Amino acid sequence: MLRSILASLVLVTPLVGQEPTPKAERRSFSHREHGEARQDDYSWLKQRDDPAVRKYLVAENSYTGAYFKPLKPLYTTLLKELRSRVVDEDVSVPVQRGAYLYYEKYVAGSEYETLCRKKVADGVEEIMLDFNQRAKGHQVFLGGGASVSPDDRLLAWKENHDGTDVYTLHFLELATGKLLPDEVQGTAFHMGPVWGNDNRTLFYTTPDDTQRSYRVMRHVLGTAAKADVVVYEEADRQFDVRISPTKDRKYLMIESGSTNTTETRVVPLDRPGEPAVVLIPRKAGIRHNVAHREGRWYSVSNLGGTNGCLLTAVDADGKLGDWEELWPYEEKLALQWVDAFASHIVVGARNQGVPGVFLLDPETKDKVKDHRWVPAPVEGGSLDSDDTPDYHATAQRVMYTSYVTPFTVADLNLADGTMKVLKQKKVPSGFDPAKYVVEKVEAKAADGVVVPVWLVRRKDLPLDGSAGLVLDGYGSYGSCSDPWFDAGALSLLDRGVTVATAQVRGGGEFGRTWYEAGRVLKKEVTFTDYIACAKRLVELKYTSPSSLCAYGASAGGLIMGYVMNQAPELFRAVVADVPFVDALNTQFDPSIPLVTGEYEEWGNPEDRAVFDVMRRYVPYENVKPQVFPSLYVTTGWNDPRVAYWEPAKWVAKIRAVHQGKNPVLLETNFDAGHGGATGRYAQLEDVARRYAFILRELGKEN
Repeated sequence: MLRSILASLVLVTPLVGQEPTPKAERRSFSHREHGEARQDDYSWLKQRDDPAVRKYLVAENSYTGAYFKPLKPLYTTLLKELRSRVVDEDVSVPVQRGAYLYYEKYVAGSEYETLCRKKVADGVEEIMLDFNQRAKGHQVFLGGGASVSPDDRLLAWKENHDGTDVYTLHFLELATGKLLPDEVQGTAFHMGPVWGNDNRTLFYTTPDDTQRSYRVMRHVLGTAAKADVVVYEEADRQFDVRISPTKDRKYLMIESGSTNTTETRVVPLDRPGEPAVVLIPRKAGIRHNVAHREGRWYSVSNLGGTNGCLLTAVDADGKLGDWEELWPYEEKLALQWVDAFASHIVVGARNQGVPGVFLLDPETKDKVKDHRWVPAPVEGGSLDSDDTPDYHATAQRVMYTSYVTPFTVADLNLADGTMKVLKQKKVPSGFDPAKYVVEKVEAKAADGVVVPVWLVRRKDLPLDGSAGLVLDGYGSYGSCSDPWFDAGALSLLDRGVTVATAQVRGGGEFGRTWYEAGRVLKKEVTFTDYIACAKRLVELKYTSPSSLCAYGASAGGLIMGYVMNQAPELFRAVVADVPFVDALNTQFDPSIPLVTGEYEEWGNPEDRAVFDVMRRYVPYENVKPQVFPSLYVTTGWNDPRVAYWEPAKWVAKIRAVHQGKNPVLLETNFDAGHGGATGRYAQLEDVARRYAFILRELGKEN
């Protein structure tokens, strides 16, 4: 029955064992680049408005649904387990801004948060905005960017109803709960908006036709959005723009950046109508992350070395003096960002792979008197800064977690580096960390570089190769894949499945040097690192090829596609969420979102050297007849970051040449974008299906 459903579509590549549909009806497309021809039999799937495309994806959903139908009891059990670990009534740790404490809360049964505040003086709660009310009538709801005016009277926020990266900006009068008539459509998803200190001017960014954030706009309350003024427009399509206020609220910072280069402009927030002035001009290959304090600028920059040094310069009303080296370059230290309080400088860093922060106490002449290193308080975990808007605060708000440490919010004392835990996430159904063990394994890459793998497993699991294991991989954009606590993963751990994370090159775990070693012409290293990690886990008998599952999402999908092609025998199953698997065709098309801005990440294949490298590793290009592991792929119809057709084309091509009987599944969410379902309970359904697939393929569905 399932095969007849798919075979009845004239444009569908049938299931294994059937002849392909007539080529004339497949509408194949031949590419010719650098004098070489490339055949793309599934390019027709890009035709979003063609009814046959949606019909094909619906049929794929039916096929996938039939796979999951006998797993309904397992799915139901998993969903119940996942649901039992959600804190129904939850409140975030309040953050002080002026006279108010701001926080978010979930009420029982609600999918989305409610934005609240209370006065420090009396503690009476005030409901600012209930996103659940805003989400009514919408299948998809994304709300964020909430920003309260400096005088505490007005709330600005952004929301989206289709899963894309384009939002509408709204305004609310908090005292009355009245929506203001001002409404700005077509804003970018990046952080912001930012209020001017006059409480009536607001800055935001807008996207171009590829959803690149390229304009900074100024809106004055009470005026029509069409009258909004362009503050800055970025013409270089490899750059995008982001905005933020300095902590002391002296300046709006406009950062125009590419992967390799940044440029900073400023507007005085006391005079928000003034034009933006260049603070740090762009210089190819030079990056700055800046903060402002007491008449000086501070920058974590690569001027002194790849992994960053700390610089300072005098601020003369938005004009920059000469940079002075405040903290010289040290190869083992990867400085990542800087924040400035009235009394201290905070620098986020990786110290030989360990995440943490340095606390610096400047003297009156701004020479560093000392610096204190505060690492993540849990081994094999993460430490990140949290919102701390008060310039005169004596503590930096931080978050940390590990495989066995639920998300913890703490205040880090700026003077002595001590931490005061404010809240740790609860697991209502119970959680005993003593049942599990966290370990670090070191794999040796093909070039001899040591690549870390962190894993968590049940203590009583025998190390005889029999255990199932899910290996996560990402390794792009310099992002750090630090282990984190996932209450949902207990459903795997308690069934004897180990969870692991490979910290492959292309990520940022050891700073910019680790990232540089796995991008553009060196990108294939990311994938071979992952394979080396998988082989090491098998060698040490944490698992075996018959029990090893690969998982990757978005850019991590490149890893999934690579191992499907190059090492299919090493994995029992692969899960690829919204995978970036048709990168070569995508990077040839600058009209697609993100492409031009990522030439410095993947490369521009118009360059022959880049073309040759990408053609060698891109998953879609390298699918060949062989036996593939079981595969479960998800995509979103409205995904602007990895278009739905990339996973769809990939699955179709694999199924056409698959020589085994392992299932190849594609599931399209027609109401979602890159992040899938948006509600906190709805997201659990996605997780339950993923886990049901993994457990079924590992033979643990009962």
